Amino acid sequence: MKYLVGANFKMYKSQKDLKEYFDQFVNNYACFVNIDLMIAPMTVCLGTASEMTKDSCVHLGAQNMHYEEQWAFTGETSPVVLKELGAEYVIIGHSERRQYFSETNEMINKKLKAALHHGIRPILCIGENLEQKELGISKETLKIQLREALQGIDEVEKIDIAYEPIRAIGTGKSATPEGVQEIHEYIRSIIGNEKSRIIYGGSVNDTNAESLISQPAINGFLIGSASLDPQKFLKILDVVSKSESVKK
Repeated sequence: MKYLVGANFKMYKSQKDLKEYFDQFVNNYACFVNIDLMIAPMTVCLGTASEMTKDSCVHLGAQNMHYEEQWAFTGETSPVVLKELGAEYVIIGHSERRQYFSETNEMINKKLKAALHHGIRPILCIGENLEQKELGISKETLKIQLREALQGIDEVEKIDIAYEPIRAIGTGKSATPEGVQEIHEYIRSIIGNEKSRIIYGGSVNDTNAESLISQPAINGFLIGSASLDPQKFLKILDVVSKSESVKK
């Protein structure tokens, strides 16, 4: 099993920006044998990203998708189209989708099933907010998110899990390595499947990546702002590549 390191560009990087980024990144990325690297630009930029990375070992991902192949859903993107654009991964259930677009666990469950049906590997995001942590219900919150999102899915090994404590996303305040290790062990106990990678997202950067990836239950990262700088992102990838083989 390889590490999974994903870059979520969110609503950053225009077509022009992407070309400049990949000119730097692809020419300097060493294709580490122990890493699956996924980069998720804005959906409208997937075509450009596909062209720029076609001879590289970068896997493209989408930041979201609808669960229907086609229908009267203005502004949404079909999994069929994502597949045509070269997306191999899709991020599902990100906290920003839950918070700003009212995505429910039931909706996320439908998206996971649709992604698997179309051969796109989902990265399921879960996480608790600060209030839930202070109330001592972090683990119960994660258990509910997992069980409802994975309801009726037999191929859990084809889904990667990204633990993203909401209090750490975009704040510069990452959770402690020991705290992430504990939560990842708990997630593993819930899904009961050693083939799913459990990765961490939440203010991962080139300073804390080494201490985080040294924890045996952390199988990679989902990175936001630190991935926007190709040099910083390359440093993180180098740190991960020098870590031991992925642990259970």
